[in-house]
Amino acid sequence: MSNPLTVSPSPASLTGTAAVYDRIGIGYSAVRRPDPRWAALIHSALGDARTVLNVGAGSGAYEPAGVALVAVEPSQEMRSQRPPGSAPCVAAGAERLPFDDQSFDAVMAVLTVHHWSDLEAGIAELQRVARRFAIVTYDMDVQGDFWFTRDYVPEIADAERARRPSGSTLTSPGS
Repeated sequence: MSNPLTVSPSPASLTGTAAVYDRIGIGYSAVRRPDPRWAALIHSALGDARTVLNVGAGSGAYEPAGVALVAVEPSQEMRSQRPPGSAPCVAAGAERLPFDDQSFDAVMAVLTVHHWSDLEAGIAELQRVARRFAIVTYDMDVQGDFWFTRDYVPEIADAERARRPSGSTLTSPGS
């Protein structure tokens, strides 16, 4: 198995998400801050992992300290906002990760699955490169029932349902 920290960027594996975040991600890290409650849950889910891959890493907000971490981010704009001294970041997409099988103890993917061009391929890649993974997303089947969404902006729920996989899709093998 090769050392995942020495992998070079793979521009051929990038998706349309890169172009979107190269446009809308300007200044992202200046206004977005990690929620400490989410961070604690993510770090707990990663457990005793010593090597972690962060897929759709953005500016690295939820990356744990004290582990050998590699980030994957398709957007040059988001990669440019990673703080000095942060983990190495590879230009790639979830659907074609440039790592050997079982290269990592765990993979994390925070608020990214709705941007993947092929959910099944992305999940298969997470399973290929690590023995376990933690995905953070929100389920529009649940969010759509929130009073504000339901009563005031139901069109947001409809639009998001078309882009985001449901919780049952992510937790049901073979879906």
